Amino acid sequence: MQIQLTWLDPNSEEQREPLLETPVAIGRTFSEMPQQINEQRVSRIAIEDDLIADYHALIDWQNQELVITDQNTTNGIKINGIQVNGGILKNGDRISIGACEILVNFTASVWECDRMVGFLFKRRCGRTDSTGCPDCNQTYSDDYAYYSEYGNYRSGWGRDYYEDRDRYSYDPETGDVDFTEADAISLETEQDADFESDMGAS
Repeated sequence: MQIQLTWLDPNSEEQREPLLETPVAIGRTFSEMPQQINEQRVSRIAIEDDLIADYHALIDWQNQELVITDQNTTNGIKINGIQVNGGILKNGDRISIGACEILVNFTASVWECDRMVGFLFKRRCGRTDSTGCPDCNQTYSDDYAYYSEYGNYRSGWGRDYYEDRDRYSYDPETGDVDFTEADAISLETEQDADFESDMGAS
């Protein structure tokens, strides 16, 4: 999800107001902040200020709330003027890191589930509300079986695809399978992406 952070650069006094994907790391040294957290790319903000640590704070979504966490720094952070080690951010809150005050803007209603789902290729779930979701607490194998907007692979389109396909290649009375050299050649050239596309899952 995107948030907008607005602040005055302490050196140039120019206003910065980037629109950033979470998680967002804030610090003094760009290379000291993590590039990825839990396989998610981190947006990094480097602010030249001696009161700011190399990696000072992290802003991310937790349980549909925007949270800022101090990274065990000496000077800590403030939310609306109150010294804290971390806390929940509301739209319009001001956080102070070093001598820099940063205005936080976001719209909570556009939160999207970032759980990775899919059968052959994992992708973001993208749900905007997990209430009553039958798939949010599934196992690893069930994650691979679910396609957002298409349904469950094992009990839906995937099962039907194979059941229909078997009617053309398998004789239940004799047990014979009609599998020719032409079939083998066509399968050798078929890619995973083509396989998904053929079944309407991409």
